[in-house]
Amino acid sequence: MASQAKDVVEGRLAYWDFINALPSEHHLDELVAELVDLIGHEPKVGGFLGISAKEHARYMAKVHKIIALLKG
Repeated sequence: MASQAKDVVEGRLAYWDFINALPSEHHLDELVAELVDLIGHEPKVGGFLGISAKEHARYMAKVHKIIALLKG
């Protein structure tokens, strides 16, 4: 699952394909739920209502940290 999440982040897999492939018991795992939430709510960079590139890098660092934890 961690590799699929990385594929979503890197644009090789659609978010909904990732969600649909998750086992139903993923809702019991707080780390997986946090990862799904972060990926699903990734903010845009720049423009109206967007965040700075620096803020986006910090946001994505959280995502990559959880992916690394799930890879174990």
